[in-house]
Amino acid sequence: MRRSFSGPLLLLAIGAFFLWRNLHPEAPVFDLLAQYWPFVLIAWGLLRLVEGLIWHREGVRGSFSGGEIVLVILICIAGSGIWQAREHGVRFMRSGLDFWGQEYEFPVSATTSAAGMKRIVFENPRGNIKVTGGDSNDVTVSGRKLINAYRREDADRTNGETPLEIIPQGDRLVVRTNQDRVRSNQRMADDLEVTVPRGLAVESHGGAGDYEVGDVQGDVEINSNRGDVRLSKVAGNVRLDVSRSDLIRAVDVKGRMDLQGRGSDVELENIAGQVTINGSFSGTLGFKNLAKPLHFEGTHGTELSAQAVPGQINMDLGGFTATGIVGPIRLVSRARDIKLEQFTQSVELETERGDIEMTPGKLPLAAIEARSGSGKIELLLPEKAAFQLEATAERGDAVNDFGPQIQKQTEGRSATLKGKVGDGPNIKLTANRGWISVRKEGTAPSEVLPDSPSDGGPRPPTPPRPPKLPMPPRDLRGSEIKM
Repeated sequence: MRRSFSGPLLLLAIGAFFLWRNLHPEAPVFDLLAQYWPFVLIAWGLLRLVEGLIWHREGVRGSFSGGEIVLVILICIAGSGIWQAREHGVRFMRSGLDFWGQEYEFPVSATTSAAGMKRIVFENPRGNIKVTGGDSNDVTVSGRKLINAYRREDADRTNGETPLEIIPQGDRLVVRTNQDRVRSNQRMADDLEVTVPRGLAVESHGGAGDYEVGDVQGDVEINSNRGDVRLSKVAGNVRLDVSRSDLIRAVDVKGRMDLQGRGSDVELENIAGQVTINGSFSGTLGFKNLAKPLHFEGTHGTELSAQAVPGQINMDLGGFTATGIVGPIRLVSRARDIKLEQFTQSVELETERGDIEMTPGKLPLAAIEARSGSGKIELLLPEKAAFQLEATAERGDAVNDFGPQIQKQTEGRSATLKGKVGDGPNIKLTANRGWISVRKEGTAPSEVLPDSPSDGGPRPPTPPRPPKLPMPPRDLRGSEIKM
């Protein structure tokens, strides 16, 4: 049986091709493969045809093997895939696969009058936008346009086909970047810096890009699929809908603020209006000096509401710390350690897993209700506080530092504290798996031994330690001196 020599020849040709690529890295190998890959099949077919004629003259019968048929199919699939990838903008550059080619930069500028206008609207699917309020009655746009293409000529043509336009529509000015005119194998982004009259409302619709808006008196409305948002000195209302962000930050907003979407960190400070947040934010959430009600509803079972936050709140995936909150306060969480200090009005706390520590700090007290599925609950009250207590540790111990007015009872594996100190509001504490401590401010926490009996009975006495025997005298080298 004769063996075919077309396979080794093809391997030599392919090896020589890629060796040439290594010696000439600037060569467009990806484009050559995408365009000329059928020649591999043609060359292979010609070699096999020559072999077939030679074998026929020698009376040898030959045919394609099963492996060769599979290889032909794989080459067809790979070649077609490379061709389609090239048609959709994929290129192999020196740094690896590049989907959009080289980046070219073009300046952007435009100015128009905003007389009689009430709102400016941005239509910028991709790119960053910075808006600053000014004293002028004109809208001034400057910045740059970034176009990814494979040739300078293609980028120049796209730049000419996508002018920045400022179009009046009734009482609105529409800033349009015309990115919808870009070819499918190119990509474009506009980074804009815009100065507007302070009284204009700002509205933007973008696919990807960061926003920065400052020193404006109108409303701000931003809808984006991906990007960060930074706001400062906004006199109107704010509405944000961001599908993915690393940071949402707002400082000095006089109107209300509505935020929804998904992201990481949220920082809100000096907000005069009501704050409403709906969505999934997995980073650190910080709230400081919120004059009106705060309502937060997360997608992972977290709910928070407060009448005002003259102090501050810090919340992440593992903890919640707050100081100076005005109630009624309600917090529901699946797994967070909660620490609440210097709060007023009623409080309702619930966590499935986590410790709870509360320090009201001011008199008179308000109603308090706290429940932990797995964790301890500590309540620190002013010395002259008046309250009615009902605390239950279903599988743990309970400690009271307020004296005989609070009675402790144990039954089976649970311990309860019940009693009345003066004439005050109801305090109800429940720990399913953990202990409860109620003590006065300024006192050290009472000790709760982790090995206390679950039935609430007396702890067994600790056995005395055996006396230490005197060590025999030793010399300077550590050897025992025999007396």
